Amino acid sequence: MSITQLRSYKIFGLAAFDLILSMIGTILLCLLFRHIHFKELPVQNFILAGILLAIPLGIFFHIIGGVNPNLNYTLGLSNSPK
Repeated sequence: MSITQLRSYKIFGLAAFDLILSMIGTILLCLLFRHIHFKELPVQNFILAGILLAIPLGIFFHIIGGVNPNLNYTLGLSNSPK
């Protein structure tokens, strides 16, 4: 299965593959922060933070990388996607 096929499935107009991978990545990053610095706080806080940060971080890194996805175009942050 190619990356184009994986990105063809949509959730609220966003590629499900990208959305799920970004959530998994930010959750793992937040759990790493917990393991290193915040061991006394509950895990649920970091999982929720990872979910809430997935889309804003995705937007940020798409802008930095010069990628023009539909969401950034809809928000007026980039040119029309190819």
